[in-house]
Amino acid sequence: MNAPNRSYCRFGLIWTMISAGIVGCTTTSKTETKPALIESKFTGLVIEQGPGSLGAEQRKERVTCLVLHHTAGSLPSSLEILQGKDPKHKVGVHYVVTDEPKPRVIRMVPEHLAAYHAGKSAWGKLNGLNQHSIGIEIINYDGNVYPYSEAQADIIFALCEEIIRRHDIKPWNVVGHSDISVGRKVDPGSKFPWPKLASLGIGAWPLPNEVTDNLAKKQNLTPGHVRALLVAYGYVLEPSDAGLKLGVEAFQRHFRPAKVDGVIDRETVALLEALLRRYQPKAYRESRFKS
Repeated sequence: MNAPNRSYCRFGLIWTMISAGIVGCTTTSKTETKPALIESKFTGLVIEQGPGSLGAEQRKERVTCLVLHHTAGSLPSSLEILQGKDPKHKVGVHYVVTDEPKPRVIRMVPEHLAAYHAGKSAWGKLNGLNQHSIGIEIINYDGNVYPYSEAQADIIFALCEEIIRRHDIKPWNVVGHSDISVGRKVDPGSKFPWPKLASLGIGAWPLPNEVTDNLAKKQNLTPGHVRALLVAYGYVLEPSDAGLKLGVEAFQRHFRPAKVDGVIDRETVALLEALLRRYQPKAYRESRFKS
């Protein structure tokens, strides 16, 4: 085994410190005007300490998920809201990725705290994802309308790579807000670069050849079967036809963004089965007996 890159190891220690709140400051004191800058010599990633947030609490569960959002607002308004000063809407997030020509990463809540970014949410056997996840807000007025820039995609990749490595987050647990809050949220939207990130090792994506093979076979398109597949992958659905439709929409928004209509069709099922076979084969086999 080769000796570890010294710059990378040095940054690993610094990153651990900043994520734990040892480096930088989470207070919003007016006397502190200079942001803390932490730069990785390995990836070039820079973390800027932003204003702290009241929308957080002590973490009681292990981090197993990474949740991505769009802000649906500008950087100034988003930073103001995410400070969690409104007692009726006390929100927060760990990181914000900006949208300037040269995007930046701003930290608002250290990772040893649970930020209030997920709201009412569920994924697999988890309820209330705040305690189980790291949240990233990305400046975009509507990720279903406006594409994310290449520069944003690059910095999102670098940030996600570090978080996933340190917490050992599995590919299927890198999710959008719309995945964990089916029917309630639609971010980060159909324009989010999931395929690019997956090609770089961030998140899950079906193998094209398996999707092609599935399309060549006879498929079970019954609602019961599709519901079982979605639940096996992680989606938590309401027990109704409307709930299933919303679940299909959420899945399509992530994995088939060219056509998000909530309709059960051959391509949607082919994608879903390919994902399950690749990442959760046991759950896939069990779901076939339940449907």
